[in-house]
Amino acid sequence: MTTLENTTGTTPVASDLVAGFPFPFPEDRYRYSTNVEPAEQPVVTPAGQWGAAVVDIDSEYRSELDQRAAILAADPSRHAVLPHMVPAAWDTMLTLMRELDAVYPEQMHLENLGGDEWLWRNDILGIEQCFRYADAATLPDEPLRYIASQVQEDIALLDQRNDQLFVDAGVVTFAADWSFGFDVGMSFLEIHGPVPRIRKEGVITRAHEFLKRLQPHQPYRRTNWTLTIDRRLDVSTEIYHEWGPDRETIQHVDDEEFGRRVHLRVEVQHLIRLPDSGAIVFLIRTYLLPLDQLATVEPWRRRAAEVLAELPADMAEYKGIIKYRDRAAQYLRDAAPVAPLPSGPGMPEWPTTPPPVDTTGAAFLVVAIGRDPETAHVSRNWVSTAEAAGTTRLLVLDSLTEEEDRTALAAAFDDAVIGTRIMVAGGQYDVMTALALAREAGAVPAELAAYVTDFGDLPMYCAHCRDTFRVEAVPGGVVACPGCARDLEIHEHHSPTMGSYLASAAGGDE
Repeated sequence: MTTLENTTGTTPVASDLVAGFPFPFPEDRYRYSTNVEPAEQPVVTPAGQWGAAVVDIDSEYRSELDQRAAILAADPSRHAVLPHMVPAAWDTMLTLMRELDAVYPEQMHLENLGGDEWLWRNDILGIEQCFRYADAATLPDEPLRYIASQVQEDIALLDQRNDQLFVDAGVVTFAADWSFGFDVGMSFLEIHGPVPRIRKEGVITRAHEFLKRLQPHQPYRRTNWTLTIDRRLDVSTEIYHEWGPDRETIQHVDDEEFGRRVHLRVEVQHLIRLPDSGAIVFLIRTYLLPLDQLATVEPWRRRAAEVLAELPADMAEYKGIIKYRDRAAQYLRDAAPVAPLPSGPGMPEWPTTPPPVDTTGAAFLVVAIGRDPETAHVSRNWVSTAEAAGTTRLLVLDSLTEEEDRTALAAAFDDAVIGTRIMVAGGQYDVMTALALAREAGAVPAELAAYVTDFGDLPMYCAHCRDTFRVEAVPGGVVACPGCARDLEIHEHHSPTMGSYLASAAGGDE
């Protein structure tokens, strides 16, 4: 297991848990929705990616399975299979074994020995088991519980009858403030009755109809989220007395402890129609990321803060976060990175947060340069505000090192009317270059606004070959000139007109 080097005082977290975290917010506002999409489609995030497979194994595999075993030993009601669901339990086991074998072929192996005879091997746990399908005597445990001891997902099985769906089987040890033991045998609509807004807005009815139309071999997924205090997977109703008081006490800890203990909890829920029994498998995989680690991924920090701050009170109340969601939002806002401070009058001053749109403009030109998700996020917010105030154009470019993009930008400046507010987001090189081109086109300072999303590069003007280059460096650093090959020192001195930093031979050496 690789752990992130802890150089900032944040919570040590395995690197794969950040890289594979399914950040749940596609926009700055959250409302209940069915939000289903086809499964097995990778989702690229600023930290990595998730979603390539239905069943996900990570560095917490053994730990979470040990937790599940302990919970089941202490509370058998977390596992139930009503008699008519026995065929669906076998169907689920074999379906998940096939998935594991396909996605993790080096560790998981399923072999058909002929007819209903199978050989299953889980090399991670050292399991080798021959079994006969639908013959309980050939397994060491009930099939649903057997496979649940080898996947990190909770499992709920829905039976479809009389045009309704009923939760009639499952192994659920990591419930988020609900009781599987109480809900067994209830209909899908009955279980979701307490959720605010969903009946009035028709969300639950649409979800119910969608589930009834699911077809075999066409899995779908959705996400759900809340906040959880501490890295606690089991926050079920049965043990509320253990974790419920934390919602009060967390309000009185200092900021460091708050960021370390409060986690964004995300469920990736897979919906699968079983091929043989026709039942629906509802897989619930829970991921936890502490706020102090979430804040290290800038687009996540910014968006999560906005979602928490805007979330309606009734939804925050139902999620159980009403007492500390405002503090969580403020914690994330306060964790905003500090832009490099200018050390002299020759240095540009970049805002630490995106500047607001000046709605007094005659028109608006938003320029988004590069593929950084933060650039897209900032530019979308600008466009949303600007469109309410007047004529707005969004120009998306790859890089101003490309002549085609420079030409497109110059044409946009030529088309702009007097008083157009020009807002640029992107990496430092592209922002400085765009601002210089805007000034050359006649824009005045009051018409310009910018936000730098990446300080990894800059425009450098070589005093010797008298050309400007894009380099990965910082003011005060030394870099080889791409033009004349000299080692250049980049001075803490920039020209807004040229849109570049001055550089000359390091140590004055020619």
